[in-house]
Amino acid sequence: MPPKDVEAGEHKTSIAVWDLVSPLVIGRTAKMKVGARCAAGCQLTDHAVEIHGAAGKTIARTGLGGTPWPGTSGLYWADIEFPAPAEAGTHTFSVTSEHGGAHSEFSFIVVRPPDHSLTIQVHDKTTKETIADVEVRLGVYRSITDARGLATVDVPKDSYALTVWKLGYELFSTEINVTGTTTIEVEIAVEPEPAQPYWM
Repeated sequence: MPPKDVEAGEHKTSIAVWDLVSPLVIGRTAKMKVGARCAAGCQLTDHAVEIHGAAGKTIARTGLGGTPWPGTSGLYWADIEFPAPAEAGTHTFSVTSEHGGAHSEFSFIVVRPPDHSLTIQVHDKTTKETIADVEVRLGVYRSITDARGLATVDVPKDSYALTVWKLGYELFSTEINVTGTTTIEVEIAVEPEPAQPYWM
């Protein structure tokens, strides 16, 4: 409970969502974290937070946990799961906090269930060694290469823009048509050093 000298109007509550991995897949459940913080310093353990669909209907509800998020001042949080919408595209849902009447919107992309698994193997163009921690994008899908230089992305059959990038390397981009489960070999080149100006 808040201190006795705190007025009801001072219970301004902020709410945040994070760790939602987009895109979501039709027919599957999504999971994210939601947190709320009261400006009056209230303990929000077990206070309800809800997720509302585009039509305002409550589709998920949970209580906040007993320990604030590490490194924050009173941001009580919880994991919450909700079903992905049945239609592909961009959707905007809202999350509300029972305490303080907080409200926040979040957007995400929903895609069809995957048909194929695509593996991208990334090498250094000069040394031919595999490269870890490379960002791989296939349309709206994202992945990161592991210690073996491999990234796996599950996607529906379609055409995609494939981009591969890591700090210190040149951006690689190409168009691919995914018709089956396959592995694609990609070589990326080290970004050249900028030319140094010559001073007289």
